[in-house]
Amino acid sequence: MSHDFTVAVCTRDRGPQLARTLDALRGGTVRDFPILVVDQSTAADPDLERRSADDPLLEVVRDPGHGLSRARNVALRLLDSEWVAFVDDDCLPEPDWAERLGEALSAHPSAALVAGDVAGSGLDGDYVAASVMRVDRERIRRGRFTHPGLVAFGVCFAVRRSVAEELGGFDERLGPGAPEFPAADDMDFNYRLLRSGAVAYQTPRLRVHHEQWRSPAELPGLYRGYLRAWSGFAAKQIRGGDWLGGLWLWAIGLVDALDMLASALGRRSRTRLRIALAKLRGLAEGTIRGLGRSW
Repeated sequence: MSHDFTVAVCTRDRGPQLARTLDALRGGTVRDFPILVVDQSTAADPDLERRSADDPLLEVVRDPGHGLSRARNVALRLLDSEWVAFVDDDCLPEPDWAERLGEALSAHPSAALVAGDVAGSGLDGDYVAASVMRVDRERIRRGRFTHPGLVAFGVCFAVRRSVAEELGGFDERLGPGAPEFPAADDMDFNYRLLRSGAVAYQTPRLRVHHEQWRSPAELPGLYRGYLRAWSGFAAKQIRGGDWLGGLWLWAIGLVDALDMLASALGRRSRTRLRIALAKLRGLAEGTIRGLGRSW
């Protein structure tokens, strides 16, 4: 089977997690695909250097910049494969992941983006898993008013490189590492992709696990950042003249926060209550910052 994709892994100071991700990628049923690691770590990782020396299909690029969106754009500029599969450095693909990805790309030539089932790992009790998207059947996602969170999460997805380039890549003002809006980079990308008329394909056969390594005490801050970025992303559309889309996106963020509040009250969960209040705070912060800045 020929492979027309490269896996891009963007990382910063998460050596042990990156090692598990690379082990999972190279331990699968198909292994002969190129991997590009864009490393923004504060210091070079000796284990990563050793892996690169031992694996001719593994390339490591040291990037002095900061931010996940920037790292993804670096990967897009460096690669020439038809498809780029972005895999986060805390994501564990199942053994048949690369094999199933190759099959999906061959079977759906009209798709611009391919995504699969993202499960959480290490879940316990009342923990609220981050960036988990379960896919229970094959679907085609299209149309500008498709919820961008139902298309793909940045944890793991493949995009046709030419389409990503036509869209201008990822907005470096959004995403992990961006000081004001530390998320929503993937949502912004999904929204622009669907607005362009492109379609996304989802399949449950493409399975990965997103490691849930944060403590419960860290979750309110994480979700505050998520909603600050989401409302900033919505405000970006409004400031750009897409009033209807921007207000729709902002309303999705509000409903998300209120759903968490209802869940907290229904379960009598202090963890969920703290997350709900953090989401509402983030929504307000992002709205003010997003509407007050020039995009």
